[in-house]
Amino acid sequence: MNRLLGLAIAASAFAIGLAASPSQAQSVLDEIKQRGELRVAGVLYRPLISRRPNGEYVGMDVEVMKRLASDLGVKLNVVNSEWATAVAGIESKKWDIVPALCITDKRKEVVDFSESYITIGATLTIAANNAKGLTSLQAFDRPEVVFAVPGGSWSESVAKEVAPKATIKAFGQSTSADLIQEVIAGRADAVVLDTPIQTTVALAAFGDKIRVFPGHNQPLDVRACKVGYAYMKGDQKMATYLEGFTKKLRDSGQLAALVKQFMTADQIKATD
Repeated sequence: MNRLLGLAIAASAFAIGLAASPSQAQSVLDEIKQRGELRVAGVLYRPLISRRPNGEYVGMDVEVMKRLASDLGVKLNVVNSEWATAVAGIESKKWDIVPALCITDKRKEVVDFSESYITIGATLTIAANNAKGLTSLQAFDRPEVVFAVPGGSWSESVAKEVAPKATIKAFGQSTSADLIQEVIAGRADAVVLDTPIQTTVALAAFGDKIRVFPGHNQPLDVRACKVGYAYMKGDQKMATYLEGFTKKLRDSGQLAALVKQFMTADQIKATD
């Protein structure tokens, strides 16, 4: 009798486990549709996403997320958040997606990513009239080539990686414009700028006085930030949906149009 009772209890527990499985395995995509709301982390990275004084979120990623919410038939809710807690917020289900996030191996241990929709990488900016023949990466890697960089910055680490033999001229508090002035004045040969954001502003401000290597929107293959949308790890249904949505956005030309609209000096420098 005791054995039969034990088997009955075990069978009941197994049945309960089976009944719970679909709920536990439910995709975040299903949860979004059930609640009627897509929750997106409001991390700030102009011009992909920024916040106006009235609290409204604007930017290229906000426009993409509006289209995604419309495609799902739900409303968009951009939730105030910080970079330090952006990834953790996916795990704790504070939001469904984090935009404007660099895809890294470390982050991929805890979340999954859509395909990259823009790459933010390093370029080398020089004076247009520079006479040192800086037309190849190898040409920068010489002691007589001087890099102007903010001390201890990402720019300095890129310079040391791509041109370890070059001379580093480090500055304390300095803007990209300050460093470019060093180049134009001939006190330095190169500045490391990210593209397409910093290069957009630099070209708008200095025009034909500077030249970008390898080129604007053509980053070096070093320390590049491939930007994607992060979501709950292992959610295959969400992965399939985002893949299809991104392809549709790209194939229709909407993604390219949004990049063109927001990757402008005015959008990047805007403060309201």
